[in-house]
Amino acid sequence: MKSNYNQLGQYIEMVSRTNSDLKYGIEDVRGCSNTKQMMQTRANLIGRTYEKFIVLRPQEFVFNRRTTRNGEKIGMAYNNTDREYIFTNDYVAFRVKQEYLDKLLPDYLYLFFCRDEFDRYARYKSTGSATEFFNWEDMCAVPFEIPPMDFQQLVVNAYKVLNKRIETKQKINDNLEATAQSLFQEQFAAFYNENELPDGYSIATLDSLCSIKGGKRLPADGELLDTPTAHPYIRVRDLGSNRYVCLTNQFQYIDEETHSAISRYIVNTNDIVISIVGTIGLIGKIHTSLNNANLTENCVKLANIHTVTPDYLYYTLCYKKQIKEIELLTVGAVQSKLPMYNIQSMKILVPPTEVIEDFQHKFDIFNEQIEANTIEIQRLYELQSVLLAKLAY
Repeated sequence: MKSNYNQLGQYIEMVSRTNSDLKYGIEDVRGCSNTKQMMQTRANLIGRTYEKFIVLRPQEFVFNRRTTRNGEKIGMAYNNTDREYIFTNDYVAFRVKQEYLDKLLPDYLYLFFCRDEFDRYARYKSTGSATEFFNWEDMCAVPFEIPPMDFQQLVVNAYKVLNKRIETKQKINDNLEATAQSLFQEQFAAFYNENELPDGYSIATLDSLCSIKGGKRLPADGELLDTPTAHPYIRVRDLGSNRYVCLTNQFQYIDEETHSAISRYIVNTNDIVISIVGTIGLIGKIHTSLNNANLTENCVKLANIHTVTPDYLYYTLCYKKQIKEIELLTVGAVQSKLPMYNIQSMKILVPPTEVIEDFQHKFDIFNEQIEANTIEIQRLYELQSVLLAKLAY
């Protein structure tokens, strides 16, 4: 790290304005993720009032001081919208100082924070015993040098082009998935409400159509690594809105010794994975890039699928999630959980073999396009990572 760099605190200032006039309410509350995005808050807001919440204006930043148990990353968000939001006063908000706005683009500073190097720096500088914090003083002490404005604008423009391409491909996939799910429900959903099924159709429990197995917690001396190894470790956060669970640059890994201790708890291509703790009911189909990856104890896998196809089973589970059946199978007051026995006993419609084959033939057309788009999205994310790596300290 160069010794002639300035400190970031020279260019930024804390934002302390609050929602004292109660202009904003619960629908305006946001949180921040360790992927540096604004999101719907997960905080318990029962009984809280909003006058002390921080008001975040466009082109301002907010971060979570706590870095413990946050995936080795610091939670942060940048308001790149044209409206204001509010955040709990547990967060710290800041902005680029007015006198530096003609020298430092907030959009460029945001990309600086998105780098893996910054997350590693923040974790290294975090202090505390049971809980570690990266405080405002630590943020101000970050080494930083302002590059020329034309370089900043070039990087920001390139990143936005990649981001736009990702959004376009993701929107296409979302539309394809919505169409596929509609076709599935149009053909099969009505059977769940009938007292008598047509010839050849039956209802079976899920465990009669596949083997259902849990993942595995890391050993006490095991740890997740940012440096890639031969063993990716699938966490709940790695499941998203996409059907395919693909290897991305957001994954963490385990070493050979840790893998040996939990080597029985792996997934294979076309297994279906369901999250059972935390964010419950996330569903994904394992892509070939994660064949033999290890699986967290907060998920179960559906393997050795027979009689029906993985795609049919995936859309069946998506339908059951849509009609809230998976929520009804969830138990627990303090910490919700989807028990294994409830998953095993889930009722699944089993059509005749020729109907399943016809279904799969039609849906292979969707599969080909969705998988191609998914792979391109991951490549675009990798290009973004390469671009961010150019923003050296």
